[in-house]
Amino acid sequence: MLGFLEREQLAYAIIGVVLVAVLAFAIPYMRRRKREKLRRRGIKKYGH
Repeated sequence: MLGFLEREQLAYAIIGVVLVAVLAFAIPYMRRRKREKLRRRGIKKYGH
């Protein structure tokens, strides 16, 4: 029983680390895309 619990906790920890890593890369990427789209439409300054 204890081994199963440890394995389950390890699985949740791995999933959590992967989600945090994906969010850490996705949020700046999405902001950059939004800024580029606005720049293409003629809005020079965004977020200032």
